[in-house]
Amino acid sequence: MADKEFTLVTNLRDPRPRSKRLRELGATGTSGGSTVVNISGGGSTPASGDGHTHANKPALDAITIDAAGYEYLTQLKEVTDAETGNPTTESVTEKVKAGYADTANDITPNGPVWGYFLSKTADDVAAGRITFSQGLTAVGVAVFQDEAQFGTFVRSLYGGTGGGVDANGNAEFESVRVRTYFEAVELIINRLSAIEGDQLLTEADTIDSIDDLGDGTYGLHLHSKYDGYFTAISAGSVLKGIVNNLGAAALGMASQGNNVALYTSWFRVNSVNPASNYLEVQLYPGNQVPGGTNYPPCELMKIARWGHQTDTTRQSCLFLSSTEGRIVHLTGVTKPIIDRTNYGATFGTIPDFLRALDLPINPSQDYVYARGLIVQDIIRINYQGQPVVEYVDRGAYDASATYYCAAVNPDTGVYETSDVWYLGCKWRCMNTGTTDAPAWNSTDWAMVEGNPEFTVEFADTDYLFDPDRFAVTLRVIAKLYNQVITADILDADVVWTRYSEDLDGNPRTASDNAWALRRAGAAPGGIIGKSIDLTVDDCDFNGYIPPVLRFTATVTLRDGATGTPAATDTANFEY
Repeated sequence: MADKEFTLVTNLRDPRPRSKRLRELGATGTSGGSTVVNISGGGSTPASGDGHTHANKPALDAITIDAAGYEYLTQLKEVTDAETGNPTTESVTEKVKAGYADTANDITPNGPVWGYFLSKTADDVAAGRITFSQGLTAVGVAVFQDEAQFGTFVRSLYGGTGGGVDANGNAEFESVRVRTYFEAVELIINRLSAIEGDQLLTEADTIDSIDDLGDGTYGLHLHSKYDGYFTAISAGSVLKGIVNNLGAAALGMASQGNNVALYTSWFRVNSVNPASNYLEVQLYPGNQVPGGTNYPPCELMKIARWGHQTDTTRQSCLFLSSTEGRIVHLTGVTKPIIDRTNYGATFGTIPDFLRALDLPINPSQDYVYARGLIVQDIIRINYQGQPVVEYVDRGAYDASATYYCAAVNPDTGVYETSDVWYLGCKWRCMNTGTTDAPAWNSTDWAMVEGNPEFTVEFADTDYLFDPDRFAVTLRVIAKLYNQVITADILDADVVWTRYSEDLDGNPRTASDNAWALRRAGAAPGGIIGKSIDLTVDDCDFNGYIPPVLRFTATVTLRDGATGTPAATDTANFEY
């Protein structure tokens, strides 16, 4: 066996990356080299070159790329055998997972995601309603351009719920609590007020103290309502005061007694000292006051002017009584007891003097009583709250006018039903805005006054009888409500008959019946119609002239809706 000789040559050089990208970046590696082994002997050709290999080649072989450019990784993974359920190891190829993307198209400013989500960093607008289940905290100023509502907001001063502030800054809510101060241009508090008993809209004062001057005369010291106040009550005034004695007794005013719980006091003012707000008054006798008993004034009593004995400008007042249930304007009052002449006007329950007049009134309802009434529109309603129609006579029918049925006439403001006159009859409009003329078969009109009879007559019946040349045409004319309605009569509803007598005065029944059959048989369909031509042949003279010869048309008017007979009348022609 021949001996072989091995020669080992080692070359050292700087490593050079194969990747162009790494070379452009200037990457270098540790010093490396290559080893060449030459083999001689035995007829073999020596090997030469700088062959090398990579330690990560198996990892590179595990990476593959498809036609779309997506990378895949093939590696051994532990999986569960589907048949046995035991863990096993097999080669699995999966798409490469990207741990981080520098830029994802979906979330770029022009990407599609921006149309579905609100931005956290930029100004944005939500097209739909957003509900925050955990509440909302605004670091900056919160702006509501339309309206802010809280709870179930219903706008009403008395029946409202919740709260709200509109775009104009008008707020409505249940209550407010201010810890430091409340600033407002105008403060309106409790505009709703209520009164008990009676209230007089006139000069009034409150008694602070009383001087008993004897003989039913008292000095009244009045309460000053404000600094510089002077009473407006003048001498000669008739004053009315009401007091609840239970309250007076509770204040220790034993002089008023404790046997009267509520009373009214009437007195006349003798003199007035405005500077000291002092009145000297005289009690009216019991027989000159309502109820027949008068009582002295007391401290804290409210007094008001009821009238005046001489000054006519002070003899009227407005009297609001919740006990009587009416508002009264009194005039010409010169004494405590008033009569019917003092009632200028009342609103509410009816005063007793009106009840005594036996008027057609409902005592349980309210009425207005006044000397005069100046108004533009009066709208009457019935007990169901429906307007009461006013029937307005519009005169002769005018085809160009507008007529109304239970509707407001915009020209007059009247809730009107129009009446018109047409051919001597009065018609009432049943359909607002109708353009049809009044007629018996029109549902837009109803005849309310005039001639309601259905009549039938012949046209042009002035005829001189000549038996040798007898010839006449009878034409039916039917009228209803003074209107010719012949066109509305059916031909079949006109029946022609003849009545005649012989020389002895006996009816010629057989001859008359034969005439009727002959004329009906000669007519188309057996219907003669609304006109007939008579000649000598229709007279059946038979050698003599009948003393009685009468032709009759019996006409029937039918209801246009049902077709049933509505009226019947006859027309006669005889010589």
